[in-house]
Amino acid sequence: MSAPRAVVVGSANIDVVARAPHLPATGETVLGTALSFVPGGKGANQAVAASRLGAQAVLLARDGSDNFAEVVLHFLAREGVDTTGVARHPTTPTGTALVVVDEAGDNTVVVVPGANRTLTEADLEDLHVGPGDVLLAQLELRLEVVVAAVARAAAAGARTVVNLAPPQAVPDELLTLPDVQVVNRSELEFFAGTDDVESGLRRLCHRPEQVVVATLGAGGVAALIDGDILRVPGHAVPVLDTTGAGDCFVGAFAAAFGSWAEVDEAIHFANLAASVSVQRLGAGTGMPYLSDIEGLA
Repeated sequence: MSAPRAVVVGSANIDVVARAPHLPATGETVLGTALSFVPGGKGANQAVAASRLGAQAVLLARDGSDNFAEVVLHFLAREGVDTTGVARHPTTPTGTALVVVDEAGDNTVVVVPGANRTLTEADLEDLHVGPGDVLLAQLELRLEVVVAAVARAAAAGARTVVNLAPPQAVPDELLTLPDVQVVNRSELEFFAGTDDVESGLRRLCHRPEQVVVATLGAGGVAALIDGDILRVPGHAVPVLDTTGAGDCFVGAFAAAFGSWAEVDEAIHFANLAASVSVQRLGAGTGMPYLSDIEGLA
């Protein structure tokens, strides 16, 4: 049996990561303890997570013509991600995320999209999806491209998962079209207008058959499935770096949902995978392998 296909339309960045004793307040300068350059971007992170966890991952993205792009593309190829859909823009730099991680593993992130914004609807001619595939999309690209990708995948019979991050005003189609929406706590509050998780899930659901999933950090996961609320507790683990944990969840969910798992099983699997990722440094580099998960369930 061939591996399931997780087709990702999303960003591919370089993460400039500074570690510091605490996250700086407004106007505060903090002396850092380490600096690293790590492949990242929500699209690339989710593709790597899906690939490491057993899926055939395909990425449609845009990078720049700089040295950062070389680092990102080399990493993706090494991780088994199909990058034939990742072109390099000749004049726009690779997307960059500025990340600060404190001693508790919490982070702040500023993303400069760069070449990610050069992906257009015309480029979706390179998006080949069909029944049995799972399409993953996020909001670090032009929103009209994300809408068109989800609509194209749905029309082709693929299952569609949209990670509504980073939070921003979106066309109605991005809330109504996807089979599955994934948000974290702050994104749920942004889109649903409430900090109550259960009512927020119900407000964000736009079709009876639509699944809405909220990742809650140490609080685990809550999901609305067929009108019922599923609660999955968090795992008590030592936290080193939460950067990319949400992306790990989405990629792991797609790897399981596209293959052996029903939606509730896929949520449990993704929650476990994310608990492993926060024990490691880096976003893309910190994604777990299937062998890391198999003995933990």
